[in-house]
Amino acid sequence: MSTCGYTFGMMFGMPPGEVFSNAPLALVAAEVRFPPVSEASLAMSTYRRIKEALGSGWVIHNAATQTIEASLDAARPRTAIRSEKYSRITSRERTRIVTVKPDNLIVEVVDYVGFPDFRELLMLTSRAVQNVLSPDGIVRVGLRYINEVSVPEKSPKWEDWLDSSLMASEPPPELTLTGWSGEAHYELATERFMVLRHGPSIGPVVSPQGPLRRAGIPRGPVFVLDFDSFWQPHCIPEFTKQIIGEVATDLHRPLRGLFDKLCKPRLIEVFRKGQVR
Repeated sequence: MSTCGYTFGMMFGMPPGEVFSNAPLALVAAEVRFPPVSEASLAMSTYRRIKEALGSGWVIHNAATQTIEASLDAARPRTAIRSEKYSRITSRERTRIVTVKPDNLIVEVVDYVGFPDFRELLMLTSRAVQNVLSPDGIVRVGLRYINEVSVPEKSPKWEDWLDSSLMASEPPPELTLTGWSGEAHYELATERFMVLRHGPSIGPVVSPQGPLRRAGIPRGPVFVLDFDSFWQPHCIPEFTKQIIGEVATDLHRPLRGLFDKLCKPRLIEVFRKGQVR
């Protein structure tokens, strides 16, 4: 498919990665940015129309909401809480949230069961926003996977579990390494990029006090693998669920291969057998 002179395509026939019984995935999110619409257009009736398009099992959260931004800072989880006035459309189990603002839509899940299911929710939401708000185009599409790796050790030697490229350099004898964080930048294709943020943390970086209700929150140290894949087109292509779905597929394609490369075989066995507590 080509839009604004940019060509990309979908590969639905790719074999899916192994589904781990104890996957370290803490949060999966997608964001689609578009030229701003009028804030007046986001009346309660608009949210209701979007909610109805998502099907049964969704409610509108009218209470004051917060956005929780997780990051790493010297091996400690850093959480920035920003108040928002926008309503959210939430699954009754509070494991999935759709947020629509004047200039973007965000889909977040903590009950991830695979990319096809997540892509279907993203496309369903995009179609609802397209029909209800009629955005003028797409400014950016982003896909984010935050993993909190936990292993059966109280004080993990992460070099035994993860690829050496993620480790900090060995310090001279007079220095004591207390933590580290790193960032790797990749170009996936024309106008498509990925940032991998990584490092150890004393606890989860996706806050358990957030609007989503997580299950199986790790206790103790974790190693964060935060994949942020995005498309930044030079033009403003048409806002359609088809384009968004195709871009999301392209952005997702390299993630699993890189994740598997960074995890040593013994860590893969932990993901399979669930020996993390």
